[in-house]
Amino acid sequence: MSDISNPSPLPRDPVAALVASVPLDGFGAALLAYIRTAAEIANFGAFFVPDLNRPQPVLSVWSGQMSDYWFNVNARRITSHDALRRDFVDRILRAPPGGLVIDRWHPPADDPRAPIYARDKVIERVSVASRAGRGGVVSFYLRGDHAGWLTEDELTRLREVLPLAHELIGLRHRLVGASGSTASGLRDRAVDPFTMLSPREAEVCDHAARGVSVAGTALTLGVSENSIRTLRKRAWRKLGVGSATQLTALVLANRG
Repeated sequence: MSDISNPSPLPRDPVAALVASVPLDGFGAALLAYIRTAAEIANFGAFFVPDLNRPQPVLSVWSGQMSDYWFNVNARRITSHDALRRDFVDRILRAPPGGLVIDRWHPPADDPRAPIYARDKVIERVSVASRAGRGGVVSFYLRGDHAGWLTEDELTRLREVLPLAHELIGLRHRLVGASGSTASGLRDRAVDPFTMLSPREAEVCDHAARGVSVAGTALTLGVSENSIRTLRKRAWRKLGVGSATQLTALVLANRG
């Protein structure tokens, strides 16, 4: 009989480790590291569009050289522009059911995003779009101008890794949505301990459980990031959880 009192850790390949990081706070950095195995990418981010008929994109996850502050500023500019919101919808609608559409792009001089790209020293963008139910997700991967235009070899490698990257971003939003349960729904059904939440706290929990960041939630709800942090902290304390991962588990456990 073998001795298992001090077992060695099971090996985990890079993709398995990446998948395991999906619900964790470090997911953005882990995903960017994975993408950079294919090509040098300065920043990446993703917008979630819950309803294509009433497009209100939410910046949900990002990582890279650009600061959280500038990502949030850029997101506010983009999501406040009707034509750019329509662009999200058009790209999502181009994606076949169950499939993805990948494109390469740089803003022309008259595009409202051109000043943002120039200021942030971005030379081009590769984006991935997919549909899911009434909405969809658009993820984007920004190339810094110091690296030059993407080569054909880099584009080939990106096309190999970006489908998985995009699917994992979508998974963050489907964890609770697929179960049909939300913190708000459980509160409305008088399921303890969700009855202790205020409507706003429950709404913030819904965003957190879908993987939406503090900044993304603040953008959607039109309040400050500090307000979202305060609401999260109060909700976490009432529910007896310490993270969005634990919150998601609690919601799923009460979905019955």
